Amino acid sequence: MVLSKTQKQELVKKLQDKIKGVKVVAIASLQNLPSRQLNLIRKKLRGKAEFIITRSTLLSKTLESRTDLKQIPEHFKGSVAIILTDLDPFKLYALIKASKSKAAAKAGDIAPEDIIIPAGETNLPPGPVLSELKAAKIDARIQGPKITIGKDSKVATKGQPIKPEVAKVLTILGIEPMEISLRVLLVKDETMTYAPEVLDVDQEQYKKMLVDGHQRAINLAVYATIFNKESIVIMIQKAARGAAAIEKAKPA
Repeated sequence: MVLSKTQKQELVKKLQDKIKGVKVVAIASLQNLPSRQLNLIRKKLRGKAEFIITRSTLLSKTLESRTDLKQIPEHFKGSVAIILTDLDPFKLYALIKASKSKAAAKAGDIAPEDIIIPAGETNLPPGPVLSELKAAKIDARIQGPKITIGKDSKVATKGQPIKPEVAKVLTILGIEPMEISLRVLLVKDETMTYAPEVLDVDQEQYKKMLVDGHQRAINLAVYATIFNKESIVIMIQKAARGAAAIEKAKPA
């Protein structure tokens, strides 16, 4: 739909009103993201974040209304969306990351992992597809009424382009090795601008580090005789064991 100049101005004014007072603004690339996946992500974030999707020029004019957001359009790459939320930037990024969905591979896509076709019976009947499987270096053979994969067959290597014949047989076998999602370009809150590399935190590993750090701090406090509510219990227990050992060692 082509907007008139007046309609564009009205839309920008409406969007500028919308971003007033929003705590967190994110920019995400829509490049190569099918509309189906975008709608799924928007559905998952409904009630937590609002998406603004329109022409980049109008998004730029929208952001110009806030001095702290004026520099954001410099990060626009192709088609983008603005995401408005009051969520913590790390929480928002984690939700978007968790919204990835599987997709079929196309010729030339970069394999996210080694792609291995497992050994076993397929649902494919004998026919021309057998030649297509063999062309992709898959150990395929006819066994009874079905085509069977004789042994695990690696058809693509992580980080390498997927060959056309491999992409074709992956689709035939119903294997979707690709992960697609919004690609976050940056997230800005009231004080800082975060790059995606900063926000991409392994939460389980982070929790493990906190637990490990806490235990090390307690051990140090006990060793250095620093009294706090955690170390005092251990020191009393240690002293009690020492006293009991001394008492036991006394001659009768």
